[in-house]
Amino acid sequence: MTSNQEESVEMNQHEDVKSEEHVDEGLHSELAQLRKALEESETASQKWKALAEENENKHLKAVAELENFRRRARKDREDTLKYASVPLLESLLPVLDNFERALDAADQSEDTNVLKDGVEMVYRQFLNALSEAGLVLIEAEGKPFNPHEHNAVAREEQDKVESDIVLEEFQAGYRYLDRVIRPSMVKVSN
Repeated sequence: MTSNQEESVEMNQHEDVKSEEHVDEGLHSELAQLRKALEESETASQKWKALAEENENKHLKAVAELENFRRRARKDREDTLKYASVPLLESLLPVLDNFERALDAADQSEDTNVLKDGVEMVYRQFLNALSEAGLVLIEAEGKPFNPHEHNAVAREEQDKVESDIVLEEFQAGYRYLDRVIRPSMVKVSN
């Protein structure tokens, strides 16, 4: 080989070495960037994983709180229904007390008016307690017949009264709020 050729080969080898060094530097740089991106990705992944665990814990806590709320609400509803009659019963206890007093007074007195007065007082007190609980007496006598509030058990021809007017009440009827509990048993004109 000639010296030019040798120089050319040497130059090519030198360029190849430079080129390899340049490639190695590029690969090292790219590898460093990839490692850095991998670390950042792992850090982000750990953050997302921690956030997911935190959200799962919050979800489980919320589900438990909701179940506890439902259980308390169900118990409150059951207790409300169970003890719904307590106010009515409390209002009737004084009526019971007065019945006992009236009976004691009747035992101690020969006067039947004392017993009658005591029973009338208890009757008024009893009606008042029921009224305060929402029970309303259905008016019947002299009123137009209403099949929702009156139960006609008898009919009578009357010349002086229009047809379908309640002439007589045999048993009182009662309404609680907007519901008829017991219709009045009545006699109606024809």
